[in-house]
Amino acid sequence: MSEPAEKAWVTRRKRQVQRKAHRTEKEALKFTKVRLNKLGWRCIDFQSRKGFARTGIIDLVAVSLDKKHQDKLKVILFQVKGGSARISEEEKKKLEEAVKKVEIAFNWAEKPEKSVRFAWEPTGELFDLNVTRK
Repeated sequence: MSEPAEKAWVTRRKRQVQRKAHRTEKEALKFTKVRLNKLGWRCIDFQSRKGFARTGIIDLVAVSLDKKHQDKLKVILFQVKGGSARISEEEKKKLEEAVKKVEIAFNWAEKPEKSVRFAWEPTGELFDLNVTRK
């Protein structure tokens, strides 16, 4: 086999592996969301617009309201693995750290006419401790 042909074969092989990994990752995320929805959880994933995972540890957030206490919110952060991949001890520790970094705030919205008004604009900047809310 010539050198260019061998290089092309290696490239095709790598891309084939990448496509399979991407497909199994998407399937794992989809089936996780389906299972959680059946259990009464609402899911939010953090994939890019083209369907690729981001680099952070959190792939999926599941949210549910407590059935007995209507104002009690339950939140679960997920790392989703597909195929034969397994979560490592390091990833487990990163998830535990991510739980400690969760920021929670409240806001309200009013729609008196044709537009919605918030008590404060829900941007990431307002979670900074140096910003005061009006």
